[in-house]
Amino acid sequence: MKKILSTLVLSSMVMLGTSCADFLEEENHSNVMQDFMATPAGYGMALNSVYANIRSMYSAEEGIHGLMNPGTDEIKNNVAGSNRTKDLAVYDREKFNANNEYPRKLWNDAYVQINTLNFMVENAEKVDVTTNELTPEMRDQYLGEAKFLRAFNYFHLVEQFGDVTVTTTYNASPSTSAERHDMLKAYEEVIIPDLKDASRLCKPSPQLDGLESGRASAAAARHLLARVYLTLAWVYDKDPSNPAYEGNTQTKYYNPAKAKEYYQLAYETATKLIEDAPSLGLKLMDNYADLFDEAFDAPSLGNTETLFVARMDWDDDNTYGGRSTLNHYFVNGYDAYLGERNLNDGRCYSWFNPTQYTYNAFNNRDKDTRYDATFQKVWYATKTQAGGEVSYVIDGVEEKFNWDYTVVGDTAIYYPGYYMSAKEIREKTQNRNGNHYLIFTPDAYNGRAIFPTITKFLDKTRAVPNDNTDRSYNIFRLGETYLLAAEAAFKLGDNTNAAKYINAIRERARNKETCEQGALDIKPSEVTLDFILEERTRELLAEHCRWADLARTGTLMERVKKYDDGLACENIMPERHWLRPIPQKQIDQTTTGTPYPQNPNW
Repeated sequence: MKKILSTLVLSSMVMLGTSCADFLEEENHSNVMQDFMATPAGYGMALNSVYANIRSMYSAEEGIHGLMNPGTDEIKNNVAGSNRTKDLAVYDREKFNANNEYPRKLWNDAYVQINTLNFMVENAEKVDVTTNELTPEMRDQYLGEAKFLRAFNYFHLVEQFGDVTVTTTYNASPSTSAERHDMLKAYEEVIIPDLKDASRLCKPSPQLDGLESGRASAAAARHLLARVYLTLAWVYDKDPSNPAYEGNTQTKYYNPAKAKEYYQLAYETATKLIEDAPSLGLKLMDNYADLFDEAFDAPSLGNTETLFVARMDWDDDNTYGGRSTLNHYFVNGYDAYLGERNLNDGRCYSWFNPTQYTYNAFNNRDKDTRYDATFQKVWYATKTQAGGEVSYVIDGVEEKFNWDYTVVGDTAIYYPGYYMSAKEIREKTQNRNGNHYLIFTPDAYNGRAIFPTITKFLDKTRAVPNDNTDRSYNIFRLGETYLLAAEAAFKLGDNTNAAKYINAIRERARNKETCEQGALDIKPSEVTLDFILEERTRELLAEHCRWADLARTGTLMERVKKYDDGLACENIMPERHWLRPIPQKQIDQTTTGTPYPQNPNW
């Protein structure tokens, strides 16, 4: 991919509500940038600038991971650490407010990108396609990608904020006025039409035609369209008489007929993509663990499941900041016991760790490979050292265990993931030749440094343990398409097909060395919404979708209160936390016309 011009990225920052005096007094280069974006070279670079912002959305410490992972039933925040997500993740009733950096970054990034994409859509027919630099086929592909990315950004906005400003016109100069529109306008006028167009204009899939890794494809657009239809179906399915939806503003849209219509569209869109998958070079990866192996980070490397990635390494030397700290967030405090960090085990941010619900959701571990493919169980000594003593409560008694490392490369720490008695632990660790290693069972997990590392994002190719990662990040993959189809089928009353698509995912996860085919299959009678959400935990844990899943299905309040074992369960409020706050900067900078509305109780 061509290197991204930093000046072009800056040109797209003429955004909603920008009115700072110092900015207005600067020389306006917007016409120069418009002229450049309308050239064959500039049109492609405008698109590249948006991909750079997608990378930032997923790579920055204040990026979308903080909005999607913590503060749910799955992941809690390490409140003891210096964690930037702390206020947001625990729904702090005073400190999580309209000035929080996480909603602000998403809002700002989305509208920066949307403005550039509006220019591309408006001016596609005017760009010269008579040269080799930009052919008609390339222009149509770029236009399809632009429409996908515009829908992608608007969808994130309505998921998080509800009603938003909807504009499809390029804004070449700052504005001090802005209207907030009903979110249905975003769905009906931009998101759905753009994704339909992208499905037609983009190349079929990342696996065909040598499509460059990180670019949007028709398959990605079809997957996102299925998710959009499913989300909109749930919007129409929230009955105001159901106490579970207390405080949820979507109850005003309640319309069972519309809900059924969109569930059907979601089902048809997802299942058609699954049906077409073989002809698109798509299929579920044979082994679940391979999804998170660096060796399969791109379609060109044999990843048959990826649909859309945030690519970190747009250029060889990372001139434009192409690295992410995502590889650090889920790493536990192993270095307190090994005495140092190492490349295999990562840097110990210890920001996020799973709730007890999450560990329990990974049942059938003798048959289902996803627990072992998701969590690290063993750490090896990297140097010899005299250890010390740790203690934690087992069966109501504080038990103490000694540890020391005399053999480099021997076991140092073991997380079995299940209960063990103090006697069993001592028999394994204290009476052996070699290291007297530590065993941390679930009794020891403390919500700070002692918990199993989630390994999905580790990067063992770095030069030093503290390095950030330039691995690509899977935003959409075919495995989720199956679960979208299952959820839509369930809501249509078709548990037979819901079980069918869930079982396809579970069959891939089956331990094929020890279990016969079908060992993980479920019956149609076992399909419930709770089961679908648990299956999404087993399949998609930490993959930046859980908050949206719970908000979509209207289960956010219920499941956070029931399953969070941190502080979120105490602080979450139905009258406020179904939506994120509109950034205060947006409200302050809307100085002309009607004041910009805030979400309820913020």
